[in-house]
Amino acid sequence: MKRFIALGIAAFSLAGPAMAIDYPEERGVVPSIVPPAPDESGRVNNVPQRSNLAPVAPAAKANSIDDYFARYDANHDGVITWNEAQVDPDLARAFNRADANTDGVLTRAEFQDAATIAITERNSAAGGTR
Repeated sequence: MKRFIALGIAAFSLAGPAMAIDYPEERGVVPSIVPPAPDESGRVNNVPQRSNLAPVAPAAKANSIDDYFARYDANHDGVITWNEAQVDPDLARAFNRADANTDGVLTRAEFQDAATIAITERNSAAGGTR
């Protein structure tokens, strides 16, 4: 009889966790999304909009070298002049070294060199590289 009770306890202790209610969102398996609930009239007012569910666009695309060039090129003439470069102290310091043909303006390629120079100087001043 003791064997039977011991066997029953062992079997129940193994089956106990399997019989418990499983909430997978507690383990991070299923996201906890509460479905829209109707109000007293039966109308559902809090329906999630599709824009809320859409993935966010990556930030790297908005920060390309062309985007930065367009921000500094205030008059949109395709080059960055010395006066346009004065809005950023790092760009102003790197301007003359990046102006390869010494014509007083930075083309897109020269602007990319200026950005590289400015980042290198900023990282060396901070005491390390990234």
